[in-house]
Amino acid sequence: MKQVFDFIDANRENAIEALKKLASQPSVAATGEGIKDCACLVKEMLEQIGANPKIYDIGDGSPVVAGEIKSKRNSGKTVLFYNHYDVQPPQPLELWETPPFVPTIKDGKMYGRGVADDKAELTGRLKLTEAFLKVTEDVPCNFKFLFEGEEEVGSVHLAEYSRKYPEIFAADAVIWEFGGVDPKERPIVNLGVKGILYVQLTAMNATTDAHSSLGAIVENPAWRLVGALNTLKKDERILIRGWYNDVRPFTKKELNLIEAAPYEAAALKKELGIKRFIKDMDVRQAKMALAGKPTCTICGLNSGYTGAGSKTVLPRDAFAKIDFRLVPDQDPDVLVRKLRAHLTRHGYRDVKVTYSEGEKAKRTSSDERIAINARDAAWEVYEKKPVIQVSSAGTGPMFVLKAPCVAIGGGYSSSKAHAPNENVRLDLFVKGMKWVASTVDKFVDEGSPRH
Repeated sequence: MKQVFDFIDANRENAIEALKKLASQPSVAATGEGIKDCACLVKEMLEQIGANPKIYDIGDGSPVVAGEIKSKRNSGKTVLFYNHYDVQPPQPLELWETPPFVPTIKDGKMYGRGVADDKAELTGRLKLTEAFLKVTEDVPCNFKFLFEGEEEVGSVHLAEYSRKYPEIFAADAVIWEFGGVDPKERPIVNLGVKGILYVQLTAMNATTDAHSSLGAIVENPAWRLVGALNTLKKDERILIRGWYNDVRPFTKKELNLIEAAPYEAAALKKELGIKRFIKDMDVRQAKMALAGKPTCTICGLNSGYTGAGSKTVLPRDAFAKIDFRLVPDQDPDVLVRKLRAHLTRHGYRDVKVTYSEGEKAKRTSSDERIAINARDAAWEVYEKKPVIQVSSAGTGPMFVLKAPCVAIGGGYSSSKAHAPNENVRLDLFVKGMKWVASTVDKFVDEGSPRH
């Protein structure tokens, strides 16, 4: 691997320029801004490494860009690189120190919307492939690339793409779209993600806002909504009947991994400016909750007048946006029905439930070969014992990919993904390429060492 690593180092600036070009192209999934142009740019990047790419478009939502490079020597195994080229909206623009779609390098970091999530990882996958091809004139095994444009809005059509084009999803292992190091620079081998059910609850009464004096005789939908919300959770336990029926318990090995994994609770509290976790959780309880606890979170709540000063108004409607984080083997389609039944049972049949996003959770066993390879490669690149993370607290469409998945890469805890001043550390951008390159190289080497 030394020659491949040397090539990555020698061509560092070329990789940075490629990332800068990709991050300069807006690709906002929520609004559609620049999506088609970005898909074409990603196709060009795949063409440059000889991946014979194709844009797949089912006519609804954002296209998928896919390509493949077949190994001349080890065609019996296939690794798929899953990434996304779409990004979050850049707002609030006034909080950016540099323009979000003008990538800017400062103090060893590149700033811009999407540089960390997920354009650095996407670019890195292509550049490490180029390194293999330039140094060895081959890739260690068959490489597939699957780049979607709707991850930031719940990958709403990815399952449909998988049914229509199963050949571009087929693989023996998957390198997932994110990964990196913890606050102490230890590489994290992440083995899973939580699922999600995202809904909007809406309460409505009158056809127009009214004078608040009518609150004496006209029901207020904001109070109606608050009442409905109050039935959903108590003491951090979701109260919807049957919500926990299908929760898969941790295996003994998973419990041991969670116990053994370090967690920088103090660093997170400092970053967020909080003094304690919910219910004064200790570190062990926090680790368990992040990996395996279903959640119910009010993400947004709005009704009536919220501007400066006062306005005596009785609002016509009220809404709350809620995400439920799910664990294996919970099914969002089943749970949304339980949510509707729960509201009806508690007298809130009139509160409308709009189901906007649903993804199942997935976990890969730490005994899978690709997980072992990622761990061994982390030792090689970082010369540190890696952290094995049973599951991320976040969500992605990992369940659509049937093969074992590992999430590794060049990210870090202060990348500010989804926030103003999103950034990627360029030293980790390079290290992440080496880590992934070593992992896929070991995937075809049955004699890979064990730490």
